[in-house]
Amino acid sequence: MKQMIWRRLLLACLLTLGASALTFMLVAAAPGNVAALIAERAAGPGADAQMIQRIGEELGLNAPLPIRYGRWLADAATGDFGVSLRTGKPIAQEFASRIPVTAALLAGGGVLALLISLSLGLAGAVSNGGPVDRVLHAVSLVGASTPNFFVAALLVIVFSVMLGWVPTFGTSGFTSWLLPWVTIALFPGCVLSRVVRVNLQDMMSRPFATTGFSKGYTRFQVLVREAMPNIAVPFLTTFGAQFTLMMIASIVVETVFALRGVGSFFIDAIRFRDFIGMQAVLLLFVVFFVFVNFLVDIVCILTDPRMRRVRGS
Repeated sequence: MKQMIWRRLLLACLLTLGASALTFMLVAAAPGNVAALIAERAAGPGADAQMIQRIGEELGLNAPLPIRYGRWLADAATGDFGVSLRTGKPIAQEFASRIPVTAALLAGGGVLALLISLSLGLAGAVSNGGPVDRVLHAVSLVGASTPNFFVAALLVIVFSVMLGWVPTFGTSGFTSWLLPWVTIALFPGCVLSRVVRVNLQDMMSRPFATTGFSKGYTRFQVLVREAMPNIAVPFLTTFGAQFTLMMIASIVVETVFALRGVGSFFIDAIRFRDFIGMQAVLLLFVVFFVFVNFLVDIVCILTDPRMRRVRGS
């Protein structure tokens, strides 16, 4: 098992390295000159070619692309992501204040998506083609087909503007997180509910389910005691994939609800053409995606003994 974990860790490191290189090259290939932008914002129309050349030399922007990438990656490994062109502050300071907001959004949304998926999937499997199953199927399809920005706008209009139950934006208290959590959890929760429902239906045709019925268990008891543990691996794999996509959804959710997280910082960096900030956020996204998938792989290995068998044994 240790060899499998080390192999996956090596693969995760290689994926991070490759994705970071691709990210750096894409941002570097974007139209615009970072040195010229800095010079124009520092000196206005008085910026000349010599000033632009001097800034480029100071920042190492005139060096070949591989050398620039190596320097950028080495600095990022030590926590130095550069200085934001928009705010003039070190990006590490921006991350220190914004990552907790995004982490709280993803944690609450992940827990809520987990509850939605298990409750809807299990309720549909208990109904097994009945009216409840059909209604939940329709709800899941609608939830998985509705864009985040539409859900956010609808929730704000109903629960904030019309009913006045929760704030419309900010992080003033627990209630201010409810609408962002629901918004970011609805899509993955509905997608995962179909995964739970389909896999539970498949497990109910297995011999161990028949054995459970022969012991006098009800359908609900067989689903919970026999079928649920056997869908752990496909459920965790899909949950990991959906959880990483929630990071992308956070860009929209944070913008709509005025949350000062990493997603809103990324939008501001794009609007301001803050290439240094964009590179830092994209690298953070890459590390997050790879880490979550690596963690899901390890959990699946620990959960399913069949995945711990050595090949060829």
